[in-house]
Amino acid sequence: MRECYSMAKTEKEIMEVLWETGGPVQTGVLLEQMRARGRDWKRQTLNTLLARLDEKGIVSRTHAFVQASLTREELRQKETQDILDDFYGGKIGNFFAALTGHICLKDEEVDKLNDLIEQLREQ
Repeated sequence: MRECYSMAKTEKEIMEVLWETGGPVQTGVLLEQMRARGRDWKRQTLNTLLARLDEKGIVSRTHAFVQASLTREELRQKETQDILDDFYGGKIGNFFAALTGHICLKDEEVDKLNDLIEQLREQ
């Protein structure tokens, strides 16, 4: 089964706190940080959300500590790949065709895309 990295809004909020913290955080401290952001959660609510993130491989938990397993950029790349796979058959050409189907790209945008394609060819 393919891994899925899509997240609910609340899961993204948890990740923002973990990335800001930068290291392992006690779940009790994380709960207080979420409350400071306006989330009046019970411990079980947080634990349920953390379990989901753990199942997806986005966080790791050890005893009463939790930390991000992926950086923002790593997660963004995985989420983008999920979208590409789910909606465009894993083909970037299909994505660009859908993206540009009804819009007109400016010359500078086309130049940037051409530069990116050239960089990819060189890799």
